[in-house]
Parts: sequence; C-alpha cells; structure tokens
Amino acid sequence: MSDTSRGPALLARNISNMIRAPRALRAVDARFGPGVVNRKALRRLAFYPGLNLAFNRVKKNANSALVLLLHEMQTGQVGQSDSAKDATPNFFDLPSSEIERLADYAVFVTIRNPYSRVLSAFLDKFRFDAYRKKHGAFDLTPDGFDAFLRWLDAGGLPRDAHWAPQVNLLALPLDRYDAVLRFESLRDDALGFLAARGLTVPEGALQGESRGDRGKETGADRHLAQFYTPARADRVARLFAQDFDALGYAPAFPQAQEPR
Repeated sequence: MSDTSRGPALLARNISNMIRAPRALRAVDARFGPGVVNRKALRRLAFYPGLNLAFNRVKKNANSALVLLLHEMQTGQVGQSDSAKDATPNFFDLPSSEIERLADYAVFVTIRNPYSRVLSAFLDKFRFDAYRKKHGAFDLTPDGFDAFLRWLDAGGLPRDAHWAPQVNLLALPLDRYDAVLRFESLRDDALGFLAARGLTVPEGALQGESRGDRGKETGADRHLAQFYTPARADRVARLFAQDFDALGYAPAFPQAQEPR
C-alpha cells in the first residue's frame, strides 16, 4: 500500500473499529469476565479465523517469526513480516460473526526472560538511524547498553513496545491464556501447542532465522555475559520487576551467563 493511500485506509479502519468496539468488548467480558482483560492491549491480539487461533503479539518475543508461520499456515503463502502483519486482523477488525464465536479461539502468547529481551531490543533497534534520532545515539557496545539502561531508568521505559514491560502488552492475565509459550523453548512449545490443536505445521518451521524475516535475530542470549555487569543486571531486575514476578522468571541473573 502506498503512503498516499495508507492514510485514508487507516482512517476508515479506525472508524470501523470504533463502531465494532462495544460489541467486541461485551464478547470479551462474556468469555473472560468483567474487568479481566487489559483493554489497552486488545489490539495486540492477532486473529487467524482459519486456524481458530488468536496470538497476543509481544515485540521481541519471536513476534515476527510466529506471525509469518501463522500467516503461512492460514494462507499457504510465505510472506514478508510487514505484509503478513498488515494482512492479519486485530480484535477490533473482526466482523460480528467472528466476535460471536470468540470462545472457539485458542488465545496464546510468548514470553521471554527480561534480561535477554531488553538486550535484544537494544542490539536490534539501535542499528537504525530512526531509532537513534528519536531515542538516542547509543553505541552498540557494553558501554552503550549501560547508557541505554540509564535512559530507560530516566523515563524511556514506556516509549517503545520493543522494550516496554511485557505485562503492559498482555491482553490477559497469564493464567487465562490457552497456552503460554516461552521464547527459550519456542520451537518445542509452539509445535506442541499447534499439534495439540490438530494443525499441520510447515516443514522446518521455527528453525533458525524465519523465512522472509532475515536480519532481526540478535543472538542476545549469547551476549549476556559480554553486555551485563552486576550493576546493569540490578537495574534491569528493578526496571522489569513486574515482568520477573508475573512471568515466572527468576530475577537472579542466569548462572550460566554471570555478568562481568
């Protein structure tokens, strides 16, 4: 879609979403109970009607890889990350017929250790001039990571969903999802979940970098010891205390990757 046509199309989509919103919110309350959902995160639910799946997208948690996989499973087409995301309806895009069968959808999410996730966001996003101009020209070095963490502590934490706390991006309490996949065991968790739903997964799914989505992997897990010091680990443990508590990750720095 061209830039000139994107604006009117987005406006029309937003108007339609507003019209559907009251019915959609009633359906959510009927399934999960009043006041259970995080309404600010409902747009992060991506729906796949042909699969009866709803995926709570959380950036830096294999979001692009899973969107591409689900898009391929539903359409039979291998797409690029952006086009696959654009083609996927969010909760408020659903027609009335799909909203009425919300109970048929299995809702799932992927979570990730905050130590790894925030480093991955740093190594990925601050390669790009747009991020460096908007948020700060942090060097992609351990010292640059330290400056980035200090910036988060000074107010930058909620400014971008790639590093914002995961709890803010979850549409549901963790125990209300039909499945919670862990980034650290993503392939086994995802294939097991999809197989249990009777779904056929393309051969080679989630092995290495995702087809059509090259270049986003940062190898953050391999660089933890290089980029973290005890002081940096303490800062991340404090900044993301809610994530560690709600998602079941130990706030102690991983023993296999002791900081310098």
